[in-house]
Amino acid sequence: MSQIQFSDNYNDLSTDTGFQFEFHCEHCGETWRSEFDRYATGTAENLLGAAEGIFGGIFGTARNAVGHVKSAGWSKARDAALRDAVEQAKQHFHRCPRCANHFCDNCWNEDEGTCISCVPRLDPELAAINREAKLARAREVAYETASVTKEDMQQRVVSCPGCGAANARGKFCSECGEALSLTRNCGSCSAEIPGSAKFCPECGQKA
Repeated sequence: MSQIQFSDNYNDLSTDTGFQFEFHCEHCGETWRSEFDRYATGTAENLLGAAEGIFGGIFGTARNAVGHVKSAGWSKARDAALRDAVEQAKQHFHRCPRCANHFCDNCWNEDEGTCISCVPRLDPELAAINREAKLARAREVAYETASVTKEDMQQRVVSCPGCGAANARGKFCSECGEALSLTRNCGSCSAEIPGSAKFCPECGQKA
């Protein structure tokens, strides 16, 4: 049995009446099943078993003889059927020279002669990298757009001198009606400037 390469990726579906094997890709699990190879001796034994149930006697003796032949030849016939099935399976699977596992066409890198687990296909891999890079750039832009600096808060929010409530730019507090101090600090030199000023009167920085 050592000459049979497919040693761990097939299921034996054989019965007394014949042999059949199911092979699977060791990456995606896709299967291929060999045709049923009928075992003539097993079929004969089943027919004699039916005759024995009706007539008994000589048919029972004949069935025992067939069973003895089967026990001696079934394993040998099964091994031969497996070898034939393996040769057929080679048309549907590739054996990777790096990991020694078997793969279907979908999981095989034809350009490199290996499975896609050992050497991924170049085009899909580059496409995946490009998608990841685009997502990373989109996240950076989103973070930059959503971030609010301390200077932005100072420009957008004014504290009411009466109740201390935070207010957007306006003349009166939205909570208590107190007149708001329309001044703020320059983001460059920290000088206090009027809220309506477009430039800092101290350093000239745009407000």
